[in-house]
Amino acid sequence: MPSVNLSNIVFTKAKFRYSISEIVDDFLKKKLDKEVREYAKNELGIDYVYKSYDFSKIDFDKGDFVEPDVSLNDMYYKTAKKSLRGINPKKIGLFITINDNQQYLDPSPTVELIPRLSFRKDIRAQNFQGLACSSFSESLLNSAGYFLMNDKEDAFVLIGTHYTPWFLDRIKQIKHISKKDKTNFYNLIYFLIFSDAVSSTILSQTKTKNTQIQIDSKSILTLKDTKNTEKNATIKMSPDKKYRIVFDMKLQPKKLREEVADLSAQNLKLLRKKMPSECKRIKIWGLHTAGGRFVDYVAGKCQIDKTKIGLSYDLMKKTGNTGAVSSLQFINECINKKALSKNNLGCFIDYGWEGVNIFIFRKLN
Repeated sequence: MPSVNLSNIVFTKAKFRYSISEIVDDFLKKKLDKEVREYAKNELGIDYVYKSYDFSKIDFDKGDFVEPDVSLNDMYYKTAKKSLRGINPKKIGLFITINDNQQYLDPSPTVELIPRLSFRKDIRAQNFQGLACSSFSESLLNSAGYFLMNDKEDAFVLIGTHYTPWFLDRIKQIKHISKKDKTNFYNLIYFLIFSDAVSSTILSQTKTKNTQIQIDSKSILTLKDTKNTEKNATIKMSPDKKYRIVFDMKLQPKKLREEVADLSAQNLKLLRKKMPSECKRIKIWGLHTAGGRFVDYVAGKCQIDKTKIGLSYDLMKKTGNTGAVSSLQFINECINKKALSKNNLGCFIDYGWEGVNIFIFRKLN
């Protein structure tokens, strides 16, 4: 399988920025026990999140459904246009969206975006819906396979994380939240930790003057959770008169954290066996920013020195959990912060409800 070259990486945060303290001590204070508020402020490892809603206009005590002030598709379009600036869109042969959107019954976003971005009529389109948190590696592998058949064409990847509408609607319908009520408590935590964000990049088989990062496809390893036969979460239509979409969580965070950490440690062991020389030269490590306890636990299981994952902790504090966007956000931050010199290697450990991924990336320019 060929290497995959990344260029024109763009990361976009939603318009509205909030501190965790502001959300729990101001907007949601009436709904939350003091114990819950203190937990949110001190235990999440997150200071700020970005949301697609202006909370100052929302009555959190009313049960009405509220549309976001910024639509995911508009964020997709603006982000994609920045990535494609100066690029002939007709050279893109594969368009992949990694899409977590509350409008899960809608057609794939590619239906709207292909004409808006002036892609050609015969472009191939793939949409990853519901796998989101660790799907970037899947898009890299799919693109590498595509390049074997179409070596002169590029792929375009567009990732969106937009969980706020799911959890905001749930929070508005809950009268009071304490730590004893696990379901509502976890709905609150997920509402708090996730930022709405979008990222995009162009993937090519060959290096160009714009190439920023190179990923050897043989370093991309994935493991799925084959033991858990229970659904971690479901989206269903609520049987009330409004036919509202409800995100029904059956999540056991501790169990998920342990499973993900064990799989990540296995994946890293496989990578070190497969590419021992490259693994010894890794300068910086990135972990999916799923919250302080999650990152601490996974890093411990993988026996990674915390001094080498400081950038992930920093991103988590500043932008929360960016879901599937997290891996591309980390790579983009390595470039912007000049955390890697030319030809230095970094490694990203990604994980989600369905399993884990890992890959090594090389900074080129």
